[in-house]
Amino acid sequence: MAHSNDKLTSIQTNIITGFLGVGKTSAILNLLKNKASDERWAVLVNEFGEIGVDGSLFQGQHSETQGVFISEVPGGCMCCAAGVPMQIALNELLQRARPDRLLIEPTGLGHPKEVLEVLSSEHYRKVLSLQKNVTLVDARKLSDARYSEHDTFNQQITIADTIVGNKVDLYKSGDEEKLAEYVAQVCHPDTKLIFAHHGKIPYDE
Repeated sequence: MAHSNDKLTSIQTNIITGFLGVGKTSAILNLLKNKASDERWAVLVNEFGEIGVDGSLFQGQHSETQGVFISEVPGGCMCCAAGVPMQIALNELLQRARPDRLLIEPTGLGHPKEVLEVLSSEHYRKVLSLQKNVTLVDARKLSDARYSEHDTFNQQITIADTIVGNKVDLYKSGDEEKLAEYVAQVCHPDTKLIFAHHGKIPYDE
């Protein structure tokens, strides 16, 4: 990636999604530990609410002098208004950071299919190179219909290339199998399922 005024092309991009409280922020902070010292990474965070907790947390641990650039889409859903708030924040972040890699964390209440549509649009087709979509799931929640019957929850699972059963250290007997069965029912056959605790996702995933 050229860090001058060259045209931005083929920025490696991952969506990290999951319901509220599943550990997305921890996962991204862990992934940032894999950044090479000569790379520039950008993180677009969608904070649901008035206080940008996630963005503040990221900025407290990483800085632009370390090659990590953070931007927030404040006040709600990243996909609202046909993605205009997201596009404004994303365009500004890309121009400021000129990153080698972009990580996008939609709010747990956002509609990931709409976010994906924006990122796949003609405007971004040459700028971004969409890589794996990673969805974090707490398998303990599958018995709760507020999760399993929620459209956004199921969107997050069906768009995933890799599903991470996070907080596995807190699971009871049968929780891992329950998630595996659910993934087999609703996901593409090639969807990969792994398990993690504290959002520690292997970088090659």
